[in-house]
Amino acid sequence: MIVTQHHAIPLGLNVARWPKDVPYNYSTHPEILQRAWQNAVAAYPRDQEVLWTVGLRGLSDVSYVSMDPSLRGNNHALGQLISQAIADQMRIVRSTYPDAKFITSLWQEGARLVQDGDLKIPPEVTTVWADDGYGNLQDNGQVAQGQGMYYHTAMMNRRANQLTEMVPVELIYSEFGRYIKAGATQYMLVNTSDIRPVSMTTKAVMDAAWKGLPAPTAGESPSDGFHQRWSSEEFGKGAARQVAEIYKEYFAAPAHTGGQFDREYGDQYYHTTVRRMVLRYMIDFPFYSISGQSPTWVAPRAFGTGFGPIRVVPLADSVKAEIQRCGEAQPRWDALWKKALAAEPLVAPERRPFYDAHVLAMIAINKESNRILWLVAKAIQEAENGQTIQAHATAELSLRAFDEIRRVEAGAEYGQWKNWYRGDWLTGIHQSHELVQDFVNYLQDPLSLLPPPVFWDGWEGYYHITRYEGDRSVEVK
Repeated sequence: MIVTQHHAIPLGLNVARWPKDVPYNYSTHPEILQRAWQNAVAAYPRDQEVLWTVGLRGLSDVSYVSMDPSLRGNNHALGQLISQAIADQMRIVRSTYPDAKFITSLWQEGARLVQDGDLKIPPEVTTVWADDGYGNLQDNGQVAQGQGMYYHTAMMNRRANQLTEMVPVELIYSEFGRYIKAGATQYMLVNTSDIRPVSMTTKAVMDAAWKGLPAPTAGESPSDGFHQRWSSEEFGKGAARQVAEIYKEYFAAPAHTGGQFDREYGDQYYHTTVRRMVLRYMIDFPFYSISGQSPTWVAPRAFGTGFGPIRVVPLADSVKAEIQRCGEAQPRWDALWKKALAAEPLVAPERRPFYDAHVLAMIAINKESNRILWLVAKAIQEAENGQTIQAHATAELSLRAFDEIRRVEAGAEYGQWKNWYRGDWLTGIHQSHELVQDFVNYLQDPLSLLPPPVFWDGWEGYYHITRYEGDRSVEVK
């Protein structure tokens, strides 16, 4: 098994070399991308061992059909075009590296196209299945010997986790077990987003990749055994049993979306939902979306346009669902918080800063984010029912929950982690706070200033990152 951060060299849409007046379209202008691929291959040091990633996707982590409207609704033609791009990429690479090794990562539309038979992967290319951001690999039971996986312990998708652990170790072991049984151990890439908040599940992933799954013991599941070992190593033997139980209850605490694709609430979900709810109540459609990963070349667009009519759940239905789900989850979070506080004195003194950061802050962010969504939903429902004074009071309560999150985050910013949460541009708790304050002001005075009808969550983070990076480059050795 190859275990790696993304040291593979991707050959995708090279926007920096694409003429501004030409559509990003491989169907009509293949020579531009082929020239960019040739330049990339020629520029790479000949003495380096390279694993080449082949395939074709669109910009800003969306399907290639966003670049080529002629392919919309025609998965067979889309699969044929991507297959041709892979063949062209392999030809270009092999002209310089005859013994080159290739992978292709199947994310969303790639997995669907392969499952439906519309995309054919050459046998000499390692097929790599990605998960959905929640730890569920998307092979739909089709994984085969010689393939591999691209696994997330955190994902920036506005719904999963960015600041806290979310993927249960039990699920990690289940998915790795499937792939080991199938012989799909050729390649494994782990994406941690920000590694600090997900150090525990990332260790579980890497241990499973290097060592295989742990053997079950009498009266203890493999995941329970992992939590026990982790807790003992990180917090001391005296705290191990209690902290291991806290982790187990932590993964059982979140509300779930329900429905066909039932998923737990990640920390991003609470704040994405809060921001969209309060905007819908104060302004309603149309909204505009600023692309997160490519702020310099993708124009803002009306939310939901480009792939058919907008499908939006009525606000009243969303509010009702969140009141129920978050209301049911809140007692679980509150009880877990008390349990985690009670266990803190058992932790080895030198490890208490890490306990505060990885256990207490993690629980508090989810506990108070769940409370914020619950209270905001209640306030909207009360306002819709004409109970404006009560709605204002309820919404103001949510501001105290933001204060509690910041208090606990400050305690987790010890040593080298000073100002760590200042860089929270992706879950965007500060953005939620700003919009909820606007909502509180609006309930008190409907003529107060309104926020712009823009979804900018995601854009800010990538803007800061790309501005910071600038023209910096790193030599790969």
